[in-house]
Amino acid sequence: MAGKLRQVAIADIEGSWTPRRVKREATRRAIMDALESLLKTGSYEEVRIEDLMAVAGLTRTAFYRYFPDLESVLLAWIEIIGTEFNLAADLWLSVDVDPDDGLLAAMTGLAHVWARHGGLMRGIFDAATTGSSVQLAWRNLVESFLGPVRQRLDDLSRQRRISLPDTAETARALVWMTERYFFETIARELGVLPDEAAATLADIWRRVLFSHP
Repeated sequence: MAGKLRQVAIADIEGSWTPRRVKREATRRAIMDALESLLKTGSYEEVRIEDLMAVAGLTRTAFYRYFPDLESVLLAWIEIIGTEFNLAADLWLSVDVDPDDGLLAAMTGLAHVWARHGGLMRGIFDAATTGSSVQLAWRNLVESFLGPVRQRLDDLSRQRRISLPDTAETARALVWMTERYFFETIARELGVLPDEAAATLADIWRRVLFSHP
């Protein structure tokens, strides 16, 4: 999935940008990839710009032509992760998908995004101190799913597929539970495989939504 996303992005760039802008974007992405590489084995607090740029094969001073600080690199990654989250979530949110069958597919897609970017997720959480731009961006990303999930629950309620006292609060609880569980099990590398984590969450969502007294 990540490869396809990158191919689409590059094709988009090459189709509308000048060679200079294409090169600039490639360099910017090299810096982003270098940060992800460092975060696979180290903490965000340990990252120094000179080490980051050495991994990227660039000089330290070149960093500031692309990003004002390290937080800005994480913010750029949050945008990409958000796109990957949305592609996975659509496997359940789409009205064309069976709401029961689609849960496991969506959770599996989300789990593999978390597994693919585990180091980055830990870095984002480390950088997400109170009031920081990273904290705000991450919270906004997670909460961007509250509306679509509530809409899906409202649609299912109208179809009498589910019966919930409050679809808005159910959506909030399920979305934030999912985020926290994936972080604790996958990003923190507790030994839970992505497919196992996805199956656990899909089962919980099913029980909440479709198991009526």
